[in-house]
Amino acid sequence: MLRPLTSAIGVLALVAFAIPARAATEASAELAFMPRTMTVTLLNDGGKYVAIDLKHIDQGGACRMDKDATLVRVGPGEPAGNVRVRYAAPQLSSGGCPFLTEFNLSDADYAEARKAFEDAKEVAEKKVERIKKELGEKWDEVTGKKN
Repeated sequence: MLRPLTSAIGVLALVAFAIPARAATEASAELAFMPRTMTVTLLNDGGKYVAIDLKHIDQGGACRMDKDATLVRVGPGEPAGNVRVRYAAPQLSSGGCPFLTEFNLSDADYAEARKAFEDAKEVAEKKVERIKKELGEKWDEVTGKKN
């Protein structure tokens, strides 16, 4: 459970750059975690370069997307019944998908991915609230809030 939380925190800074212009204006742009490890088909025009493996994957090529990878919804997928997502974190292990890979997830897989993210977010919010209570006035000092 810790890996998704750290991935989400690290990726929040990247989201502004990871979401293409069409998704930035779309109200449905949201984060999710990959529900399970699976092979996906790369949909990026011209393909993508995998820095960790020093190789190029062409559009239509396959790569491995690991469970709990951070995803950003970028719109409806094709054919109907799919959601287009983008991998929003750098690949740290060999054999996986390149940064900003676009691919389709079925609606059911995306619903599971989104639920995993929402559950992790809820756990993180509860931890922050508990820490706020434990720190009391120190919380305001740490966060720079003045009374």
